[in-house]
Amino acid sequence: MSFRQFFKTASAGLAPFAYQALLAERDELPWLVDAPTGAGKTAAAILGWLWRRRLHPSEAVRAATPRRLVYCLPMRVLVEQTIGAARRWLENLDLLADDPEDLSKVGVCQLMGGEVDNDWDTRPEADTILVGTQDQLLSRALNRGYAMSRYRWPVQFGLLNSDCLWVMDEVQLMGPGLPTTLQLQALRRDLGVCAPAESLWMSATLRLRHLATVDGPSGSEFEKHSLSLGPEDEKHPVLSQRLAASKGLKELDLVLAPKTKATYARSLAENVLRSHEAGSLTLVVLNQVRRAQAVMSALWKLGVPASVDTILLHSRFRAAERRALEAKLSSELPSAGRIVVATQAVEAGVDISARTLFTELAPWSSLVQRFGRCNRYGEWSRPECGQVYWIDIQTDLPPYEEADLALGRGLLRDLKDVSIGTLQGVQDPSASPITQVLRRRDLVDLFDATPDLAGNDIDVSPYIRDADNLDVAVLWRDLDSEEATSAAPAPDELCPVGLPGFRRFVSALEKRDMKGPRVWDGLSKRWRPISSDRLRPGLTVLLDADAGGYDPDLGWQPDAKRPQPVPRVVAREEVPAEGYDDDHLSSAARFVGLSEHLGHVVEELAALRGLVSDEDAMKSLRTAALWHDLGKAHPYFQKLLLAALAEDDPRRQKGPWAKSEHPLRFSDDVARPHFRHELASALAMVQHGCDDLAAYLVASHHGKVRLSIRSLPDERQPDDGGRFARGIWEGDVLPATVLGDGTEVRETVLSLQLMELGASEAGPSWLERTLALRDEYGPFRLAYLEALLRVADWRASAKEREADG
Repeated sequence: MSFRQFFKTASAGLAPFAYQALLAERDELPWLVDAPTGAGKTAAAILGWLWRRRLHPSEAVRAATPRRLVYCLPMRVLVEQTIGAARRWLENLDLLADDPEDLSKVGVCQLMGGEVDNDWDTRPEADTILVGTQDQLLSRALNRGYAMSRYRWPVQFGLLNSDCLWVMDEVQLMGPGLPTTLQLQALRRDLGVCAPAESLWMSATLRLRHLATVDGPSGSEFEKHSLSLGPEDEKHPVLSQRLAASKGLKELDLVLAPKTKATYARSLAENVLRSHEAGSLTLVVLNQVRRAQAVMSALWKLGVPASVDTILLHSRFRAAERRALEAKLSSELPSAGRIVVATQAVEAGVDISARTLFTELAPWSSLVQRFGRCNRYGEWSRPECGQVYWIDIQTDLPPYEEADLALGRGLLRDLKDVSIGTLQGVQDPSASPITQVLRRRDLVDLFDATPDLAGNDIDVSPYIRDADNLDVAVLWRDLDSEEATSAAPAPDELCPVGLPGFRRFVSALEKRDMKGPRVWDGLSKRWRPISSDRLRPGLTVLLDADAGGYDPDLGWQPDAKRPQPVPRVVAREEVPAEGYDDDHLSSAARFVGLSEHLGHVVEELAALRGLVSDEDAMKSLRTAALWHDLGKAHPYFQKLLLAALAEDDPRRQKGPWAKSEHPLRFSDDVARPHFRHELASALAMVQHGCDDLAAYLVASHHGKVRLSIRSLPDERQPDDGGRFARGIWEGDVLPATVLGDGTEVRETVLSLQLMELGASEAGPSWLERTLALRDEYGPFRLAYLEALLRVADWRASAKEREADG
């Protein structure tokens, strides 16, 4: 099928623009797509990738096209819109995967604060579209994934840096995330990956000078690899109508200043009601959530007719409420029209077209994006063209700097029209923002996900968002209810909240003598209190429902004069929160012999064979699969597996077992706190002469033992005072055991000499061995190999749960 036929089938009859076809059909992908808003960049990227992956006539192009498309967006509101478009196109092509086992189809997964599909990583060989915010995607690409189990970080770190095409859309809004994506691509090139990893940046307003970073290509190199609209595109009847769409510009007789602050919301709401036309969309874009809430409240108080849809849209809603609002936004326009009050959440690619647009003064690149939501498709022609009203700001209010506002103000006052053609002739004078830049040393340091001795992690937030634009995910429950606090946070109940404002809210709770916030402690398996000064971006924070701070109609509202209890969003399926001693995906519903399970994992790994071209690495992976659970033969682990059985149960005389028909409860037995069978496996492998890569992959296959071996708080020291770590004691004995291929491993007396720094009778220390592996393979390749072993283990365990006992 040609790309033209493919595109028309996907889009229900629309033909591709010339630049869209060129992106798909050329031998190499561009690095930069420079096209105005409304020109179909999303379709160009997604359908271009899919056609290159599945149908390009060149076998070399198909093989070089990564199997995962990672679509990275700066705003949450864009994610569900892009997800919907991708699924619709795939359905039209009969390529949407309903069953994850069907590798002939393409999966679509969502990753944004409050709603994250984390199980996409169980099918690394599948063609998959991942759509998410830069917070969720970049934190995972940096091995510090927000809103997910820390023990799964290395898996997604590995899979998001190999065999991926990253598409960054509306990059002018990414802030520090832009140089991070540029540096990540340069570091993948320098440190090596297991499969092709490419990046594509897209924008209507980006300047080439903003793309140059210390390790990446220069702006001039980007220019050689860029793609923009050509003469054929500009003559296309659809695009030409959009490019010529008229948008008048007027300054509103209203200024946001200290003396107008008290009456501003009502005055603006009155202007909006006077200007709104039946059968049309009126869009109001404010720079702050608080002002958007105030303007919407003012509209309701002024008595906006019930027949007019009103929608408040910003980033501080729980997923449950936000989903309903976005569904309403995409529904058919009522005859009386619709008024949407929003924040910057609508700037980047939201597929709406307003006849009338009100916008506060903002930096020029943001204003250009806002103008793109007015008369987007050229449906309003003269004399009833689209109309933009801008509101001056004469006070020092975040989130923008006065210098950036002044530049925008100066450009606006010289314009009477903001059509695409007019804006193309305006040069953005803004300087490149100064941000913290990810370097090779920083990335290498992030490879080890083990917290320091104080329990702290490296903070990756400066590489993702501006310092005043960092979020925590907040949920509300009854803290006195054990049932309410035992379940893991559900996506629908999480609300993204800016960290500075949340800190102030927590301080106010302390003054009101209210219950403070809690964060999940995986080591102790409980929600523990946290002080405001210990809060950091990316945390999931539990608040008591009586603390208030949230209104289902208005979203996050920390300054409510009369805080009301926050209703809980009940999860569709409650999942226990994961602790250090848990691995829910590796449990089973029946007793499974250790040799049987090891054999199953080897079989599952063989199904992933085509993902690794390095024969030596594949050999180490197979060795790791054969040995990975040998440590479960440890007498203590077998005791826990058999604990629930009657004394005369015949299964007590069999074994060793890898799985049982009941969940392990380490917390019920304090003899060996934080026991990790995979450490016992790895120690035995070293003592039996297995290679270091295989031993490392075994130690790390649950994400809990990686570069270092050390004891944890609350561990019990052996009576003889010998070495101990992760529940393993010096001199522990693993009985003789048969591996999955029938090989018998003799009885092993475990030694923890490897945890000591420096060489010993056992050879180099564990740290020295693992650092050498990290430097030899590079962090991306090593994490990718980790991911494959863990996926094989997950799949084997899943099949064992499904099989008859």
